[in-house]
Amino acid sequence: MIRLHIIDDHSIIVDGIRQRLKHLQEEIIIAGSSDTTAHFIQSAPADSFDIIVLDLWLPGLEPLENLEAIRKHFPSKPVVIFTQETNAYWIRVMMEHGASAYVLKNAERREFKETLEKVYLGKVVVPAIAMNHKESEPGNPFSPWKYFLKPSERVIVVQLANGASLKDIATNRFSTVSAIEKTLQKIRAGFGVSTNPELIRVLMELKLI
Repeated sequence: MIRLHIIDDHSIIVDGIRQRLKHLQEEIIIAGSSDTTAHFIQSAPADSFDIIVLDLWLPGLEPLENLEAIRKHFPSKPVVIFTQETNAYWIRVMMEHGASAYVLKNAERREFKETLEKVYLGKVVVPAIAMNHKESEPGNPFSPWKYFLKPSERVIVVQLANGASLKDIATNRFSTVSAIEKTLQKIRAGFGVSTNPELIRVLMELKLI
């Protein structure tokens, strides 16, 4: 029996997971739920659950702060991120900071079940959208990706690809041309190119924009 503790501030999500698992009551159950990590840490005994299912976006704290707080108090308990966020930046951050899996909320019932079973056995399951369903044992590198666009960086390069000047982007971002250029310089270095047109071409080829 795999016991889950769900951390999500929307009861409809918890109810949705319960419905997904309705036919698996002898295999996987929801042992408890919380709407914040603080409430979870304060009220959930470590022996009451096997896996933590954590929403990426919760009010009050940033995603990484939530994950780190949970890992600090329950270092031996695996955490499965359950979210609609597909940005590669968040996948990388969560996996590199100790999440055992990253599952999209629209994942098929079978995928969700199999992921939980693998995590329960101690495996780290890299999401299909990142690694084509490949898995790795704990301690192995998560991904061969060399650079991941943060959401804020993606906004900048999308505007650039759409023909905006650095001045236009700086104005839209309430920033300075110098700050925008420094950000683009870092992104260019990350993708191994020297000019903005090259960067846009590479990002389009990789389907990142």
